[in-house]
Amino acid sequence: MKKLIFILGLFTVLVMYGCGGSSSETNAEEEVVEISIGHVGAPVSPQQGAADIFTELVEEKTGGSVEIKIYNSSQLGDERELVEGVQMGTIDGGIISAGLFASSYNVMEAFEVPFLFEDTEHTLTVNNGEIGREVLDNLEANAGLKALSLWEHGFRQITNSRGPIETPEDLQGLKIRSPEVQSYSVALQEFGANPIPLSFSELYVAMDRGVVDGQHNPLMHIEGQRFYEVQDYLTVMDFAYTPNVLALSDSIWEQLSKDQQNALDEAALETAELWAEEAAEENEEILTELEDKIEIIHKEDLDWEAFKQVVEDVYPVYEEEYGSEFVQFLEEVQAAAN
Repeated sequence: MKKLIFILGLFTVLVMYGCGGSSSETNAEEEVVEISIGHVGAPVSPQQGAADIFTELVEEKTGGSVEIKIYNSSQLGDERELVEGVQMGTIDGGIISAGLFASSYNVMEAFEVPFLFEDTEHTLTVNNGEIGREVLDNLEANAGLKALSLWEHGFRQITNSRGPIETPEDLQGLKIRSPEVQSYSVALQEFGANPIPLSFSELYVAMDRGVVDGQHNPLMHIEGQRFYEVQDYLTVMDFAYTPNVLALSDSIWEQLSKDQQNALDEAALETAELWAEEAAEENEEILTELEDKIEIIHKEDLDWEAFKQVVEDVYPVYEEEYGSEFVQFLEEVQAAAN
């Protein structure tokens, strides 16, 4: 009898041990992967708007097994530092202007050639189609990172403190803060303006002190950063289009299961569509809010083609600087508008 009790007791212990091992394996499989993603935008910005949508979609599609943490306002560094951190694996991910990847693959800067894109429909056709995916694939191959999607940052509009900009000649002599994107500088110089490189975090003070006369950024930045407090004129001219790249480090990407990777891919693509729609509505609201804060010159009041022609005249300069692939991309984008 004692022997039977011993055997039953031993069996019970083995069963409990086995269940305990199974529970441990389940917990390990359900361990949450945290991904920290940085950007330079304010809490109200194109980057944050897209990031909010992406965060919710990832939680839904992964059942909470991947948690996205967003750090805005340059908390993880400026855009140059974000690019380097993602490539080195010291930063999990970034929502970064396409042109900042030009040192790895110079065609990324071609997105930001002024007066290339005609409207939002044109940008979506390029970003979410074959042209956009091919560019991202080439970026991955050259930069050593995972490029998930191109997100709407918005058309860059020009503000300044000197006077209304209605013709190409009105840009003559203006000191315009411009990001470290050479395609902007080439165009601005052709207009006779003086591009001044400054970090985004220094821009408000620089305009307030007269270090620069103006700047170009999407409406959400103009409103979110309160640039209207130190600028008098806003020209809604769709000066240049800036897409953001959602980029993750290879090291964090490889920590994800195949199902999690597929979920993030899907979430990134859906975010591109959803954010573009939401951003268009927000831009309309922002323009209405800005009417009493800054003098606005609207696109329909300009000869947009005159501005575009000035930039097209320097395409040979772009080809000399960046090569034929760069200009080929510009031509493919223009063809996609038709």
